[in-house]
Amino acid sequence: MYLLIFLALSVALKLIGIIDVESTELLGYAMIFYGINLVYVSFGKKELGILFTGTSLFLIGLLVFLTNHFEFINEKEIIFPSILFIAGIGFLMLFFDDTSKKNFFLISATLIFAAITVTALLGNITLDVFFNSIIKITVKYWPVALITIVLITILHRESKKNR
Repeated sequence: MYLLIFLALSVALKLIGIIDVESTELLGYAMIFYGINLVYVSFGKKELGILFTGTSLFLIGLLVFLTNHFEFINEKEIIFPSILFIAGIGFLMLFFDDTSKKNFFLISATLIFAAITVTALLGNITLDVFFNSIIKITVKYWPVALITIVLITILHRESKKNR
């Protein structure tokens, strides 16, 4: 429901001319918003499919945002490593949801390492450039990440108190 309100309001503001964003950027924001919502409602409830889907939608939305705001030499080269990385983070979230499932952590670590390796070997990027880019993005957008983490933590604790 909130996603529809978000999308309708965003499209209306775009049509009126109050905001100037690409349609793909709106889609990215919607995926980020909906992904966070799915993670929030499923985390701690052993709803693995919903948690994995929410994490994936959030990260795909983030990828759409990044490709809209940063220039990539060849965007097609980031597709396969992104799939590996998104799947790896998805399995990491499954591990955080149930830390007794060590296999989720092993799968996560393998996929994330594979994503970094594929990026370094097949792409035009070195590990130095990769980590420098991560640092630059983190420095620029750390407040957004911090606010999101704090909000999810607070809401998760509130929901546990109400049970």
